Amino acid sequence: MSGIQLHPHDILDEGMPQIMSYIRKLKDVRYIFPEVNTIFERNPNPVGNLPRNAVHEVVFGTGTMHAILPSYQGLDQRREPGLSDEQDPLMIIKESLQEEHYEIIPWLNILNGHFEGPLLAHNLVTDLDGQVIPHWLCPNAPDVIDFWEQALIDLRQRYGYTTYMIDRIRYPDWGGEEVNPRGLLTCFCPHCERKMKEQHIDVSALKNNLRQWITLFAEKKFDDAVTFAENNALIQEWIAFRQQSVTGFVERLIERVRTVNEDFTLWLDLWPPAYSWMLGQDYASITKCSPALKHFPYHKLGGGADVQGLIHYLAHTADEQEQAFQAFKRFFALPYDLTYEMFKQEGFPIQFVADQNNKVRSLSDPNTRIYSGIQMWNISPQNLIEAVQAGENSAADELLYYCYGWAADELFEALQTYREKGMN
Repeated sequence: MSGIQLHPHDILDEGMPQIMSYIRKLKDVRYIFPEVNTIFERNPNPVGNLPRNAVHEVVFGTGTMHAILPSYQGLDQRREPGLSDEQDPLMIIKESLQEEHYEIIPWLNILNGHFEGPLLAHNLVTDLDGQVIPHWLCPNAPDVIDFWEQALIDLRQRYGYTTYMIDRIRYPDWGGEEVNPRGLLTCFCPHCERKMKEQHIDVSALKNNLRQWITLFAEKKFDDAVTFAENNALIQEWIAFRQQSVTGFVERLIERVRTVNEDFTLWLDLWPPAYSWMLGQDYASITKCSPALKHFPYHKLGGGADVQGLIHYLAHTADEQEQAFQAFKRFFALPYDLTYEMFKQEGFPIQFVADQNNKVRSLSDPNTRIYSGIQMWNISPQNLIEAVQAGENSAADELLYYCYGWAADELFEALQTYREKGMN
């Protein structure tokens, strides 16, 4: 059965009766994933208004925790102002659906948010020049798992849930509040550098090689930059190190919470495999930790990545942008015969959805259930149905719609008609 994601503002501003009247139109939804703590993101992203929200036309996430939890002394996450027993989104959805057949799986953003506390500076992601990446915790930092272990225990105590979908389990990408590819060149905090040295990675030489790589981009030698990275042993070791770090973090977190309660289960929210490997997510190893995952092969948006933002950061003239885009496709093994102008108008071809799902299946543990994220905003009804069909005709097991509050009414109507036709 399929699932759909909700944001806190959906629950508080619209109310569950209206939300459920729309979710029921989808016919096959079983799982509802309410976001517990936000990231720094425009809702909807990147443009448009919330179609059914009578309180806010647009909501900007500020990385806050929307669940009532105790304060933590070392590392914590800022609480959403106005949070109270009456304004508690997770409790509201829990109580409203007690007699329903839907299964609630809270959705947690783990390494990205408005974190705070006296130990924060000791746990942040750092680039190769020693500058911290704001709001990003390092998977190798010493206090992050302590915080999330206690938060998960307290979430269970208040709300009763033991299954969660964990998101932002990676290193920064090039997007976010602003486009900054240097977020990719991480992490060089003391904890990561120490671990790299223990694995006999020459950190000084690695930094020099990364700076050479940056120079090639600055000189607009995009194809040469791809070749340089592909053939550079140290850069490849660093990419593997990042993957080991993220998988190790998830393994340790699951081990810690299961020591307290063996029923704790963590589903994974991952980037599509075209990009995941560059952000520290290795499907082969990380899926051994979890019974289910969702990834997001949003073809209209280039797979969820801010492709246009990156291209415009790197290149300014039309010719340079075309060269950068062709190099981008080569680097991320995207075998689609399209120009940058075509991509800006249409995104990737619909085949991208099936291609990425099939790749996830081939890379993942055979026991891991795969949910194909379906883009449900800034898209036409016909293209939405095409994406659903591509997902259904791929190796994915189910669909997961992202997301309720961003989707226009006509998209719910299109899916309702599609499901009803299939049932006749």
